[in-house]
Amino acid sequence: MNETMNLKTRPQEQKITDVIIDILSNEFPLTVKQVYIRLKRNHGVNVSYQAVHKHIKQMIENKVLSKDGNDLFINYSWIKKLSNYAKSLESAIGREKDDGSRIIILDSFVACGQFLINDFMGNETGKYQNPENKDCVCMWNHAWPIVGASQEEHEKMKKMFSKTIHWNVCAQNTFLDKVTANYVAKIGKKVVLNQKGSMNVDTFTEGDYIMQVHLPEKLKKDMHQLYMKVKSEKDFDMKEMLEFGSKNYGIRIVIFKNKQLADSLREEAKKIYEESLKEKRK
Repeated sequence: MNETMNLKTRPQEQKITDVIIDILSNEFPLTVKQVYIRLKRNHGVNVSYQAVHKHIKQMIENKVLSKDGNDLFINYSWIKKLSNYAKSLESAIGREKDDGSRIIILDSFVACGQFLINDFMGNETGKYQNPENKDCVCMWNHAWPIVGASQEEHEKMKKMFSKTIHWNVCAQNTFLDKVTANYVAKIGKKVVLNQKGSMNVDTFTEGDYIMQVHLPEKLKKDMHQLYMKVKSEKDFDMKEMLEFGSKNYGIRIVIFKNKQLADSLREEAKKIYEESLKEKRK
C-alpha cells in the first residue's frame, strides 16, 4: 500500500488529501511540519515527513492549497468549485428579496474578506459588476485585518486597486488600523484614518451595488479590545490575529443596488480624503 494511504483510525480508502483539508479547515495557517504533526498525533496517520511534504507540494500545484511563505491555507478558488460549497452558499444567500437585496451569513472575518475579494469586488464576470469602472468606496470603523488571504487574493487586490480608484475611510487610528491602512495604501488604495463617514456599519461599493457588513456586538467588542491592546509591533501576535480572523461569529452581509446612494458615498469618501490631505499640508 502507498504510505500516504496508510491510515490507522480512518478507512483505508480515505485519501490523505481529505485529512489535510480537514486539518486546515479547522486550524490555519499551518506549516508543513505542523500539518505532519497533526496527521500523526490527531489522525493516526502512519506516514513520513517526506511523504507529507511531497503530497502538500502536489496539492499546491493542483491549487487545492495556497502557500504564503511557510504558511498553508486551503485555496478559496478551489473551495468554490466544490459542489457542497456551492450548495451551502446558495442556501445561505436564499432568495432575492423583492427590492433586489440579498442577505448572506458568513462565519468569520476571513470568510468576509474572501467574499469581498473574490465575489463582490474582484469578480468581473459575477453578479456585482462595475462596467463603467466607477470609483469604489470602503468605509470602516476599524480597518479589517489582512489575514487568511492567499497570494492569489493579494494579487487580485493589487489589480482591483490599479484598475479602479478605491477610496478608503477608517474611523479609528490604532496601530493595527495603521498596519492594514499602510498595506492597502502601498498597493493602491487612497486611505484616510481617524475620519468617520456617514455609514454606521462597514460599507463597500462596487459600481451601483452596496455591501453592508453588520458585525455582531460580540465581534465589535472583541475587535476593539484587540486593537486597543496592540500598541506597537512588539505587541503584535500573528497567532492571536489569525485566531480572531477565523473565529466563527456569524456575520450578516446585506447587498443591494442603489445608484443614488452609491454616488453619494463616492462623493463623500473623495471629499473626506481630499480634505484630510489639505489638513496634512497645513
